[in-house]
Amino acid sequence: MAARGKFENKITTMADGLKAMGHPGRIAILKHLMQQGECSCQDIVDQLPYSQSTVSGHLQKLKDGKLIKMKSVKTSSVYSIDIDAIEALYAEMGDSFQLKADKKQLSLF
Repeated sequence: MAARGKFENKITTMADGLKAMGHPGRIAILKHLMQQGECSCQDIVDQLPYSQSTVSGHLQKLKDGKLIKMKSVKTSSVYSIDIDAIEALYAEMGDSFQLKADKKQLSLF
């Protein structure tokens, strides 16, 4: 029974991460953060074809899915990709579907 609970937790974590990625706008935001590093919401709005409210909503979903981190800097929030979470999701996908891939080659496009 203990193994079953652990297995379900891994699947739930994987599903939550994939759900958080489950929109083209959120994938674009992750890609932007991967390329640019830390960014404010406004930095992302300036680079992507989305309104500030849309970007804010997507950032919240990515944060809820634990794929990005947020920190306060003066009066702004700065976002960064949580590479450890992305790598863990990548590894879990590979394990779950018996894929063979080199973790060192992880890249969002």
